[in-house]
Amino acid sequence: MNLQDRVLDIMRETFGIDEVSTDVSQKNCDQWDSLRHLTLASELEDAFDIELEPEEIAEMTDFSRVIAMLESKL
Repeated sequence: MNLQDRVLDIMRETFGIDEVSTDVSQKNCDQWDSLRHLTLASELEDAFDIELEPEEIAEMTDFSRVIAMLESKL
């Protein structure tokens, strides 16, 4: 499974929705609230064995930024 598919799976599970596309963002996903944002960060840390800084977590506002952040860590 590639990076994008893994992240989409984590987002689906974290946000509790069946379909998540690569254009998902805090602006267009009602389920992406502050609590689920922190849960997403925690799930990504666990899944990819990384540690995120608070600034990095704050910048994860859409799918493409999440991918870019992960690619810089891996």
